[in-house]
Amino acid sequence: MISIVMIVYDVGRYVEQGIKSVLDQTYGDIELIIVASEGHDGSVEICRQYAAKDDRIKLIIAPPDGIADARNRGLAEVSGEYLGFVDPDDYIEPGMYERLLGHMKKYDADIAVCGRFYEYVNATLSDTPGDPRVMTGSEAVAVTLGNDGFFLHCWDKLYSKKIFEGLRFRTDITVEDRIVVDRLLSAADTVVYDPTPMYHFRERSGSNSKKSGMVRNNVEANLLLEEFIMKEHPELKNECNRFMLYEMITAVQNELVSDIPDRGDLKRYTDKIISLSASPNPLVGRSLRLKSFAAVRIKCLLKLYTKIRQTNSANTLERFP
Repeated sequence: MISIVMIVYDVGRYVEQGIKSVLDQTYGDIELIIVASEGHDGSVEICRQYAAKDDRIKLIIAPPDGIADARNRGLAEVSGEYLGFVDPDDYIEPGMYERLLGHMKKYDADIAVCGRFYEYVNATLSDTPGDPRVMTGSEAVAVTLGNDGFFLHCWDKLYSKKIFEGLRFRTDITVEDRIVVDRLLSAADTVVYDPTPMYHFRERSGSNSKKSGMVRNNVEANLLLEEFIMKEHPELKNECNRFMLYEMITAVQNELVSDIPDRGDLKRYTDKIISLSASPNPLVGRSLRLKSFAAVRIKCLLKLYTKIRQTNSANTLERFP
């Protein structure tokens, strides 16, 4: 059996499509564990209606104590040998889990990863299909650091349940998925990545990324990620350094265009950029070096550049509400 965990809270306009996409999978031996919290838009009632007519659904009504807590509640109910996650405002292709499970069995893999569609109101972007790539856990971690494949999201992957033993989502941090998925990839003997798009990720407006507090949460998660990688995968030092440099520059950019930039946070992010830039790294290209210089020395120019990019993106691609 494949167990799919879905966390539902105030996503009434999207959740029915997400639930149906799971129930309509071509692989039939599944269970859908929905952990839902009462909100203001009827999401829970939609879940109740589907649970009443399909016994593959386990519905858990829980207080809204955060995504990490809800995912842990879902994990406690898992019956299957394999495990996946689907966000309630997204949806998946009918053959996604059958395809991923086929890869896991063919390559004796602990984790299988698929490509993604990026859904906007006025456009659909997607990863480029290609042949499956079979890799070690260390190689998979390197992919997540290189921006050339998949990342540390829960939802585009199928996991063997056994590699979750002893692991749960941390409830004391906000960006909890990357602090679990990095450890899962690291623990895997074999990971297979099929870039064929199978998961529809809905790009939504009102992102928290511009809010000062959320920028800080991302930085905190990245520092924990850096600590883990440098301890467990010292062979990825240059890859980790480049990733952290990119992420810290992004933190400066998001802080600069936030409603109320935090000067203390800006100084901390800038100091980290200076520290990362001090070590020679053949993987850091000219563009990233220039952005590093701007983040440290000419923040006004970086702020203007960031605002222009955001405006151009908003004028081209319309996000869902």
